[in-house]
Amino acid sequence: MTRNSLVASLVLSLMIPVVAEARELFEETFDDLPDYTSSEELDLEGWSFRRNGEVNWSPSNGYPNKHDAFEILEENADKARGGTGKSFVGWRESYDPGWNQWNSDGILMKHLPGGFDQLYVSFYIRFSPDWTRGGTSKIFRIYSWNEEGSPFSFFSDGNAGPLFDWKYSYSGTYGMRNFLTFRGGPYGENYDIDNNDMDDVPRNFSNQGDLSLNFTKDTAGMSLDGSTPEILDKVNGGYISDDMNQTVTHEQIFGDSDNWTKMAFYVQMNSAPGVNDGVVMQWINDELVFRNNSVNWVGDNSKNMMVNWNAVALGGNDFFREHPNSERREEWYSIDDVVISTEIPDFVAIPNPPSNISIEQEGGG
Repeated sequence: MTRNSLVASLVLSLMIPVVAEARELFEETFDDLPDYTSSEELDLEGWSFRRNGEVNWSPSNGYPNKHDAFEILEENADKARGGTGKSFVGWRESYDPGWNQWNSDGILMKHLPGGFDQLYVSFYIRFSPDWTRGGTSKIFRIYSWNEEGSPFSFFSDGNAGPLFDWKYSYSGTYGMRNFLTFRGGPYGENYDIDNNDMDDVPRNFSNQGDLSLNFTKDTAGMSLDGSTPEILDKVNGGYISDDMNQTVTHEQIFGDSDNWTKMAFYVQMNSAPGVNDGVVMQWINDELVFRNNSVNWVGDNSKNMMVNWNAVALGGNDFFREHPNSERREEWYSIDDVVISTEIPDFVAIPNPPSNISIEQEGGG
């Protein structure tokens, strides 16, 4: 695919069935996996690595009625999609160690040897009835791992990068956030990303490449035709865009605790080191809510190398301290029906295609 026909090709893939369907690389319902918790050594068919760190109140630490960082258990069937089978159940702890530490670090990672220039990943998520409207929890990431050392070394001198991460984040002042994290590469170089590494960003990056977006004005123009996404308001009916000045709540985006929300993400590597033409897209219930085709995922580097996306991971640690340590507070979220593909599926559709896009004929071969 030529880069100057990217938008046109994406529009086609989202409007009509394509001749070459997306190649599905991996699908996981969790139902056929053995019972497992993250404190055990990894032996899960189809999955590659796991991390279980900084869990204060778990059975392995002497608290039999508490939980490890994540679980895949038959007894959690009520937390699985459809009410039967199993799912990935992540647990976060509200804990304040007296400094800005992130806790409850549980990650399940799928390694894709050889990697791919582009990946599309979808899954369904729901949150516990007592989920606190506050804190930040890492839920999902796609990244490039150098296949040496720890696949969870997410630092400027580490083994991972570039990286894209989606976090759950809620602010008592600003409401529900769409928290997207960008890190550059290749691993060991260019880890921190700023506004020079992406054009047309809704707001300035904070920290090393974090975007904390709202679900109103920051979504304006994100649909492929330049319109504003129609995100269903699960409390008031209609769409979030009906009131672009509101503070959006958790329930408006994710509904009540029985509701499953489909999340999906697409990343495509930039064409060469230092070129701002990489792609990222995000959907909620198949509605495109964020897109950018100017990401400098791999910057100019000492080896002039490009890398591929070869790792997809669920879970992560949490910055969550809304309750006193004495409560030993735990809350869960559940992820089910994970699909990893090489292309955006043809069933992700938009009506009324824009009339001002020219379609280039691809060369044969």
